Amino acid sequence: MATDARIERLREYFVDELSWGWGHQARAVFSFLLDAAEDCRGGAVLDAGAGHQRYRPFFDDECLYLTLEHPAGIDHKRMGAIDYDLLGELDGDIPLADGCLHGVVNTSVLEHLRHPERFLAEAHRILRPGGRLYTHVPFTYPEHEEPFDFQRPTSYALRSWLAEAGFVDVEIVPDSSNLTAAVSFVEDALRWDLGDTGHHGEHRRLSELTAPVLAELRRVGADLVGPGTRFPVGWLAVASVPGTLGPAEAGSRSDFLARYGRRAEPVGELCQPSTVDGFDGFTPTASTTSSSMWIRPDASADRTTSTRSRL
Repeated sequence: MATDARIERLREYFVDELSWGWGHQARAVFSFLLDAAEDCRGGAVLDAGAGHQRYRPFFDDECLYLTLEHPAGIDHKRMGAIDYDLLGELDGDIPLADGCLHGVVNTSVLEHLRHPERFLAEAHRILRPGGRLYTHVPFTYPEHEEPFDFQRPTSYALRSWLAEAGFVDVEIVPDSSNLTAAVSFVEDALRWDLGDTGHHGEHRRLSELTAPVLAELRRVGADLVGPGTRFPVGWLAVASVPGTLGPAEAGSRSDFLARYGRRAEPVGELCQPSTVDGFDGFTPTASTTSSSMWIRPDASADRTTSTRSRL
């Protein structure tokens, strides 16, 4: 169990360095990450779609934290200076042995996968019996990281995906109230429809006019999360592989990857959307044509450094 002092250090990092604030959504995500780290204590957890690895501090002292990222995503977000243990398609063949992980963490990633059901099936495969998947996915959130943005599942779609992948004990909760999401939408709409189109006077006037009302709606709606929440910013989901989780035995990074790592058979070239053909046309990137998935050559080296950059 994390100590009170460690939880407070993580809270300060989460609020100040990651700029989450401390409203309902922030508190829900914070607890979600603490629970994931506690469930994986002493075992191995894979951050699938790790990005800038900004949640690494939650796991480093609790378990063996492994990272997976797509080379196209690394190029797109200019993350080439960051080390990852595994590189490849998240909805392809993850190069880890069956049943080797205590947990898989997946935050703000499912929306960027063209085939999320394939990723969930792979997550189920590499988790140990009793292991858990922790996933956070947006629902009412603007398009972002274009053109790699494909999904906004309802809670029913997310539950269906998880059940079809073989997960049980599925728990899905909204990460915010309806009002929180609605306020964000109004603010964004004013900026995009007026401010970004040159109507600066109207944008300023309407922003000033609506600011007190939106602030009050945000305050009132901060904690109004319950059974009637159907329009949240996103969903927090936890799902388990059937069975009982045995004792943790992750060991060192190098030992774990030597024992459980494997080279995947190619299932197709890693790709990025073609600017000529649109979303349905794909062209391979220059750096990602040799294999669909692989263990990075330096991944076996034990590392203790953390990256705390924002996504």
